Amino acid sequence: MKKILFIAFIATVLSACGSMKVYNSALKQIELGMTKQEVVSLMGDKYTTSGINEVQGKQQETLEYKDMYKNHFFFVFVDNHLNKWYKETEDKK
Repeated sequence: MKKILFIAFIATVLSACGSMKVYNSALKQIELGMTKQEVVSLMGDKYTTSGINEVQGKQQETLEYKDMYKNHFFFVFVDNHLNKWYKETEDKK
């Protein structure tokens, strides 16, 4: 019985870790000029929209991804094409 409970516990922990993503391999494929759809197909659909605004008549949208190490990756699209991306890390307290 203890073995079954232990296996169930390990399976639960591993499945929880599986939902936390590491984006290293996807980031290597990101290129400026990609469309939002191309970036989402590489990075996945677990993002938040950090902002949408208009700059000089062009729509600007920022998507944010967070990985299991509390890194935040920001992708800035101008007229649906990747203009820049950058990473920020949460302070560990």
